[in-house]
Amino acid sequence: MGLLLIEIPLALLAFRRGWRVAPVLLLALPLLVLAFQSGFAAWLLPILDGYFDPAGTARAISHAIALLGLGLVSFLDPSEELARLRASTAPKRRRTGSLYQI
Repeated sequence: MGLLLIEIPLALLAFRRGWRVAPVLLLALPLLVLAFQSGFAAWLLPILDGYFDPAGTARAISHAIALLGLGLVSFLDPSEELARLRASTAPKRRRTGSLYQI
């Protein structure tokens, strides 16, 4: 839960940069793992084979994904990407008049 103190300001920075859905999803990931900790731990138990605490490992992995994702989206500007995507998918306007106008 201490890493949420780092993740929340990164999410706020991502909101200010223009992101809307990504910060919410990345903040929800550690909270989701915390809520369903036993399910994620049971899923990781065969993979870890008793070397690590499965519940702690699930929390650590979720925080690592959230930190990396929030760090990435807080320094990327979505407006340039969205404008480029909109320009490439926008229908082309056709000329209605004659091509040879004087």
